[in-house]
Amino acid sequence: MKYLGGGLISAILLISGLTLGLPLGHMWPTTQIFWQLRVPRLIFALIGGGMLAVSAVIFQTTLRNRYVDGGMLGLASGVELGNALIAVIFAPATPWRVLTGALWAIVWLLILRASMLRILRQPLQLLLGGLGVAMLLNAITTLITSNQGFVGKSLANVTLQDTWLLAIFCVVGIIIWQIAGPTLTYFALPQIHVGQLGIDEKRLSLLWQLGAALFIGAVTAVLGSTFFVGLIIAQVVAQLMTKPAQNRLVVTGLLGAVMLSGSDLLAHSLHYPLELPTGAVLMLLTAPLLLVFWKRGHDVN
Repeated sequence: MKYLGGGLISAILLISGLTLGLPLGHMWPTTQIFWQLRVPRLIFALIGGGMLAVSAVIFQTTLRNRYVDGGMLGLASGVELGNALIAVIFAPATPWRVLTGALWAIVWLLILRASMLRILRQPLQLLLGGLGVAMLLNAITTLITSNQGFVGKSLANVTLQDTWLLAIFCVVGIIIWQIAGPTLTYFALPQIHVGQLGIDEKRLSLLWQLGAALFIGAVTAVLGSTFFVGLIIAQVVAQLMTKPAQNRLVVTGLLGAVMLSGSDLLAHSLHYPLELPTGAVLMLLTAPLLLVFWKRGHDVN
């Protein structure tokens, strides 16, 4: 774990240096570009990538389902739909998209807990149900925004407000989980044993999932839906570390930060001055890892 964490921190420092100082179009970044564009973008990518990956671990653990993340449950798609409605109906609220995204995620989490998450217990059923909900919500979002001039999601338009709001929700999520303390270990026990210990698993899972939903909503508001990404990042760490979920959170967050910041660096520089959608680059980089898992026949833990 020590060497893995050190390697990821080194990768973050390298990507950060390139993101902040890389000349594009044979031009070095000006002071204004550095502080108003590159710094907020980098901070958002680092924090957002960590939040995306950690939220996947939380959902997998609390749902006792190794095949899910926030995007595959339909939470991210619900956030996109909600923010699209706000943008069409009340455009002045758009600068607060990170805040509204977090609120939409909580709304959708409560809806899912009262419906799909209560009914679908088997891993495959929940996976298919979540993807079905996500596809439906994405289709509605596309229809709503088709004539609004919206384009693929990129971190090119990240603002200082987006970044500090994201940082606030990151802190809120951490506080929620600090309150929960080491209770994530209970989900490693059979449900019947948890009940015998007098633990209300439903209430406990809600506490953890609220923090994960805040993370998903805040990041998705800018990045857009990223299917399988959280799942894959979480499983890469699970393959490298045979430790309980709560002991993998930090390393998983670091890997998420590396993946999103690295993807955004490529999205910004590969085809400059054109911007590639950061979410699409992120999915392109992580998808082969899923194929590797399938080929090796590893169970997703």
